[in-house]
Amino acid sequence: MKKIGTIALAALLAGSVVGGYSAQAQEDTTQAISEKEQVTTNFMKATGVIQEIEKEEEGIRVTIENEDKMITILRINDNSLLFNSGTTKSLKPADFKKGATVSAYYDKNKPMILIYPATVTPEIVILNDEEVFGEVKVSQFDKEFLSLDGELKLNIGKDTPLFNQQGKAIELKELNGKELMVFYSITTRSLPPQTPPTKIIALDNATVEAPEVEPEEKPEVSTGLQDIIANDHYMKNGVKMIPLRIVAEHLGYHVLSQPKVNGALVTLDNSSFTIKRGDNIYGYNKSIRKFEVAPELKGMKTYVSEDFLELLIQN
Repeated sequence: MKKIGTIALAALLAGSVVGGYSAQAQEDTTQAISEKEQVTTNFMKATGVIQEIEKEEEGIRVTIENEDKMITILRINDNSLLFNSGTTKSLKPADFKKGATVSAYYDKNKPMILIYPATVTPEIVILNDEEVFGEVKVSQFDKEFLSLDGELKLNIGKDTPLFNQQGKAIELKELNGKELMVFYSITTRSLPPQTPPTKIIALDNATVEAPEVEPEEKPEVSTGLQDIIANDHYMKNGVKMIPLRIVAEHLGYHVLSQPKVNGALVTLDNSSFTIKRGDNIYGYNKSIRKFEVAPELKGMKTYVSEDFLELLIQN
C-alpha cells in the first residue's frame, strides 16, 4: 500500500491534468472568519509509532509513522529532552524501541528543510508508557495557569514537582512567562478540564529564529492583499489560515478545483502547485513541500497556512 501511495503521489506531481474541470466550486466570499491571533506554543508536534531506529554519530535517527501513514524522521541528539509519559522519568536513547509510540515536539521557529519525509530535530520526545497512564501537554499558560489554547487548567499544589529545563528544582513564580511541559494523569469533567499536575518543567524561551530576509529582498504584501487576509482568516494551532482561491487569484494565479483528489491545482506561468485538503504535503512543480498546517475546507472555501503566501509572492 505504501508503494501504491508513493506512485500515486508521483503521478499527481508529474503534472498533467486529464480532462479539465470547467466548473469550479462556488465559494462564499461574504463569510469572513476572524479570530484573535495568539501564539499558544512555540512547538509543533509529531506523533507516531517507531518503525526504525538507526545510530548516528550525534545520536539516533528514529522513523515514526502516524495513523495516516505519514512518515516523520526524528534526529535525536544529546540536546533532546527525553521523558516517559507515565513515570515522568528522564530517558536515554537506548530506551526507545521499535513499536513504541512517541510524541516529538520541535521548535516551529527553527528553519526546516522542506523535504519528504519530514526530518526534524526535536527538543522534546515523550515515550508513551503503556503500563503507567500519563498525559503530557506542552503549551504557554496565563497567570492563572490556564493554557492559552483554553484546553487545560493547572491546579498546582505545594508538593507539585517543579523543575527548569536543566533539571534543577524551581519555585512557582519561576513558571511565569515560560513555556511549560506538564505531566498529568487525571482531569475533571469541567470546561476547561482541570488537573493536579504530577510534574512541571519550565522550558527555556530561547529559540533559533529563522534567518531573516533583507528588507529589500523580502516579498511585499500589497495593501489589498493585507485587507483580504485581515478580513478572512482564522487561527489553528497558533497558525494563521488564509483563503486559498481569493489570495491566489489576487496574485494572478489560476485556481482549478480538483474534486476527484479533494484539492486544487494552482498555476501561474511555469509555476504549479498541487494541493490536497487534509494533507500537509503539497507538490510544487516536481518537488514536494510541506504546509505548517494541512489545508482544510470551511464555509465552501479552502484555507491554507500563511507560510504558503510567501512562496506564491516569490513566483
